[in-house]
Amino acid sequence: MRLVRQKLLPLLLLGAAAVVAVQVTRANAPVRPDPTPTAAPASTGTDEDIPVLIKHLPDWEAVAKRASYAVTLESLKAAVPDQPVVDSIDFEGGTEAVAANYGQAQVVIVEFATPQFSVEADQKIAARIQELKSQQQPVPTAYRRVGNYSVFVFNATDEAAANQLIDQVKYQKVVQWLGEDPHLYDRLQRYLAQTSAGVLMAVLKSSGVSLIACLVIGGLAGFLLFRHRRAQKATLYSDAGGQVRLNLDDLTGTPDSSRLLESGGRSSSNKR
Repeated sequence: MRLVRQKLLPLLLLGAAAVVAVQVTRANAPVRPDPTPTAAPASTGTDEDIPVLIKHLPDWEAVAKRASYAVTLESLKAAVPDQPVVDSIDFEGGTEAVAANYGQAQVVIVEFATPQFSVEADQKIAARIQELKSQQQPVPTAYRRVGNYSVFVFNATDEAAANQLIDQVKYQKVVQWLGEDPHLYDRLQRYLAQTSAGVLMAVLKSSGVSLIACLVIGGLAGFLLFRHRRAQKATLYSDAGGQVRLNLDDLTGTPDSSRLLESGGRSSSNKR
């Protein structure tokens, strides 16, 4: 037993030393820094994979595949190079941006999380544009604040064409109540009223159609039944209408006397 322990103990110590050496090597290995983030292209999958901000671009379905989506300043500068006004945009607090090309023009939409952030950013961007103009540096062809959006148009042919692109950007407001919605009862009441009115109109329309169909079918069936009974009655009576017709022109055939009833006097004498 002692001999076995003496042989196994060096092996165990050697294995433990190897494990420690591997762990130390991994701990001391240099960490490779992540590459600089770039603007991510829009997803080419379903509509659910496309960021909502891209859907607010002008004619977004035509430019969605080549649009760039950014959540950092570096990625936005990669999508919009050589535009110093972009440096005035702060991406803290959940700011998002999207850029797309329309011919030689480029539209950039920056969405801020709150109206306060958008107002502060608008003031900063406007001051930066005036500063760049005074320094004879590149500025956007047109800029406008639309709701929580800051919309830029770069490299457009003229300001009118740039404003036409900005006019196509629509900001959609989303109102969420933190507590109980005070207008919930009014909306439910309006919904029930509209639904009840729709059901009532559908019932009245179906009832009217059914009534008209019943009248038409009943009238047609009654007319056919009346004609059928008139035809049956016409076969039961002669043209004389039940009256006695005199055989003045010998047109009527000779009656069979064996089928005629005898007169009252003759029948009584026969009985006697």
